[in-house]
Amino acid sequence: MGSAIGDVMGSCLQGKTQEEILKLYGEKGITAPPHDSLISHNFQLVLFAIDALISSARRNKKLSITDISNCLLQARNEWIEVVKNPKLFYEDKENSNNICSNFMKNHPLWKVKRKNQNSLINSKANHIVPLAIALFLFANERTSREVIKELNKKLGFPEIDLQVSSVLNLFGEQVEASKEVIFHGMEEIRIKINNSKNPALDGLIGGFEQGAHYGIKGFKNLWYLRIDAINLIEQMGWQVGRFFGI
Repeated sequence: MGSAIGDVMGSCLQGKTQEEILKLYGEKGITAPPHDSLISHNFQLVLFAIDALISSARRNKKLSITDISNCLLQARNEWIEVVKNPKLFYEDKENSNNICSNFMKNHPLWKVKRKNQNSLINSKANHIVPLAIALFLFANERTSREVIKELNKKLGFPEIDLQVSSVLNLFGEQVEASKEVIFHGMEEIRIKINNSKNPALDGLIGGFEQGAHYGIKGFKNLWYLRIDAINLIEQMGWQVGRFFGI
């Protein structure tokens, strides 16, 4: 999941054209340095949203469209707080009003002051896709569309078609593969995105396919999802750029 989402989303999922991607990142395209990049911030928000959805599902057996959208917006707000205050340690009680776990908020990866953080966290337009990606892991197409519609409304945007049906049902069983095979798959995805006329869709589909194959066991074991995601971003997601010589 680290390689699939951490290096695939970001600029290529924000509607950038092939020329803009090459101008921003050069020949290597999507594999950008993570600490001060939009890609890194977006993946961090994906993890916070996943964590929040897990917590909400544990508290409430049945969640309405409004419940889910409120959950994602609250996750966004708690993520912004962590980004603004990276050295703050969280000790909230389990029955507090906060939706994200202390485990997520206190992870060492977030304890770094990011460059350009204010412009990144204040740009609501950059937050829709990360929240939607977390949603895709939990909800069917109809629910995903309704929640995204409500998120756009609450954030003050017109309805955006993220082509939900194209990214569902991509999760299969995990397969065993060497690092060479995994990196080769990422290289193919990178080339496809950089040469694509629709990098947003190709990046999203390619990232999910890669993650479903080599990431978190088909995203089926939700109890361990957030732990595995954190481990994989350390082991895989932030290593891809180094592999490509960046």
